[in-house]
Amino acid sequence: MAKTQTQIITRCFCASLVALLTLFVTTGFERWPYSEVFIWSFPALLSWHFLFARRRVEFDLERQVITNKISSLYPLSLQVIPIKHIAALQIQRRLGQINGYDLFIVMDSQVEPLKFEYGNLPKMKNLGQQLSQFCTIPLLCDLK
Repeated sequence: MAKTQTQIITRCFCASLVALLTLFVTTGFERWPYSEVFIWSFPALLSWHFLFARRRVEFDLERQVITNKISSLYPLSLQVIPIKHIAALQIQRRLGQINGYDLFIVMDSQVEPLKFEYGNLPKMKNLGQQLSQFCTIPLLCDLK
């Protein structure tokens, strides 16, 4: 999840707005049918996930793994990537976006590369170079 101050404030505002609307509506739930209660509870649950969602990437050079964790109120995803099986890092333009780029991890044993991060070209080049130097992995970037 994005960590800029504006994006964090926007996430908190949206989640708080849905939570407040849900609390306001719950005062009259005893006279509502179950289907309407479910309709309101689903956005409330999503707003809590939206508010607490976070992504953590850990580099463990001792164990030679990159761990990518996504969690919200509970763990959602855990991906462990062995550094020794990484063939290269690659930067590609995002499909359908003029200024969007993806940073991929190219594995030696997989046909499809793993998406690692996305953003504008200078950000992806900087991150790719840092990861390349840190993990001693080549960076493939044929973009101008």
